Amino acid sequence: MKQLIKEKKGEVVIFKIDGDVEFDDSIQLNETFSQTIAEGSSKIVIDLGECNYIDSSGLGALVEGLKSTQKANGDLRLAGLNEDFKEILMMTRIIKYFQIFDNTESAVSSF
Repeated sequence: MKQLIKEKKGEVVIFKIDGDVEFDDSIQLNETFSQTIAEGSSKIVIDLGECNYIDSSGLGALVEGLKSTQKANGDLRLAGLNEDFKEILMMTRIIKYFQIFDNTESAVSSF
């Protein structure tokens, strides 16, 4: 992952992932999600528009983030997925656990 950009809109935190997500990045994502929830923000949108590849550890980090936000009475929603990314989520059957949006604006307004 080249960059992880954090932005806040109201009570929703948006993370824009730039680049591929692999093992080391998944550790950073888990820590970032935990810290964000500890700071009191449990409504998170992940913008994956600039992410073309995610490995199994990255998928695991997204699922852990989803579980953590839901335990804190929030949610983790995905936005901007390309077709390859959607296909990975469908093949792994993870897609049924996430709310997916075309863009971050619609994901943010869904809360």
